[in-house]
Amino acid sequence: MEDIKTYLDEGEHNSSWSNDWKDPDNFWGNNAQVHVYYNRNCSFKLKREIWHGYKTKIIKPNDIEILTNDTPFTKAELKTALIEKWFAWENENTRQANNKGARERRAKQKEIA
Repeated sequence: MEDIKTYLDEGEHNSSWSNDWKDPDNFWGNNAQVHVYYNRNCSFKLKREIWHGYKTKIIKPNDIEILTNDTPFTKAELKTALIEKWFAWENENTRQANNKGARERRAKQKEIA
């Protein structure tokens, strides 16, 4: 079986605006364009553009929509690999910040009680 990471590591990774899919919330204020991520084997977007503005959002496989899949892998396998490739660092930093905020909030509640 082929390694999915080989497909994700091939070629250039990039993202750009697209008119092909519309954001009903018009989060960016640019005629409802959406931000599409791609490499030569696949492309995807977040299901909700507003999530780009969330500070505490951890991106999960169900949060992305596969637009093209030119790999031999299922959408589920591809989504999991894309999360690891594109969002792992940001997700980990967000997770740590969320946990720190929760610890501080609990400590403050403990002081009050």
